[in-house]
Amino acid sequence: MHQSHPHPLAFDLLIRGGRVIDPAQAIDRRADVAVRDGKIAGIGDFSAGSAAEVIDATGAIVSPGWIDLHAHVFAGGLVSSIHPDRDAGIATGVTTVVDAGSSGASTWQSFRADVMETAVTRVLAFLNISVKRTDGPRHGDWAQFAQNQTIPLAEREAAAGYCLGIKVLASQTHCGNLGITPVKLARQAARLSGTGLMVHIGNAPPLIEDTLELLGEGDIVTHCWHGKYGGLLDRNKKPLPAVWAAAERGVKFDIGHGSASFAFDTARHALAAGLPLHAISTDLHVGCLRGPVYDMGTTMAKLLHVGLELPEVIRLSTTSPAHLIGREQTLGCLATGREADVTVFRVVDGAFTFTDSERRTETAAQNLEVLYTVRVGRVVKRSDGNG
Repeated sequence: MHQSHPHPLAFDLLIRGGRVIDPAQAIDRRADVAVRDGKIAGIGDFSAGSAAEVIDATGAIVSPGWIDLHAHVFAGGLVSSIHPDRDAGIATGVTTVVDAGSSGASTWQSFRADVMETAVTRVLAFLNISVKRTDGPRHGDWAQFAQNQTIPLAEREAAAGYCLGIKVLASQTHCGNLGITPVKLARQAARLSGTGLMVHIGNAPPLIEDTLELLGEGDIVTHCWHGKYGGLLDRNKKPLPAVWAAAERGVKFDIGHGSASFAFDTARHALAAGLPLHAISTDLHVGCLRGPVYDMGTTMAKLLHVGLELPEVIRLSTTSPAHLIGREQTLGCLATGREADVTVFRVVDGAFTFTDSERRTETAAQNLEVLYTVRVGRVVKRSDGNG
């Protein structure tokens, strides 16, 4: 339906002729997306002459800006962190990056000042339950915990719009000899600060059953489809009873690919069993930026490869993670009046070599190529490299 407008330049930006997929609004059709004053002005059929700038999205997909629920973009807190814009954010089609625990209480203020308040990409974060980075197991020493610092900081920074909750790494690599205790401390901090909780799962101890038993509605398990022993599946590749029970309680599950936490085999068995998935994320850091992860688009393409349909992949990269972080009223949707964060990309057919975290390589038939990233109505990445 053509809409008329009172003057020739009704919009600042018009994204024309793409396949608009916005799961939050149940939209999947060819349409134009209009932007004015940094906000979505409408989805419909508009004249090219009605905008100051026009993007030709013919043959491309137009979606809400991608949300990467798990990355590491604060070098002051994690030596393997990467650049929030160039490596993890707008240059790769991601308009919102969630840093998953690179910073604890001792470094949060520099993280906020140096990264969150300066990046073009929207950067939000989970606060690490351990107050500072250490060369040994991150949660392996009692001196690493200071609830009287962590809890009020999380509450204050959540109110300021920066902190989403508490992050803990429930694996022997990170907990050392403290076992399940760091998870208990993280849950306490999340509950007392009124914020969210993200739990990394890896090599036991602690046992996955003990970790899941502590989690409730809205808590996020990241690295859910890793290929290590002691994950969500039993020796027969079936979901553990504790996993079904957690899912029924409302626990959420996130990919968190990374260098060691996504396996094609686990993904296929989890999908075949009907296990829920709530977010696709990269766990990008220096150790996986040049492979096997590379970027959000490649990670999304891997989920296409194991059997998800494109609209579902987009939902798990936009609408669903927005819900998980309590931002469904502002992020992950192209509704009129929303801040104009948009990703324009195309699905490329061919033969693409993908490698999982178990170093298993498979040939996929499709990949995703980002053409444009729009952040608050401004084109900040173009396929020609300008912007």
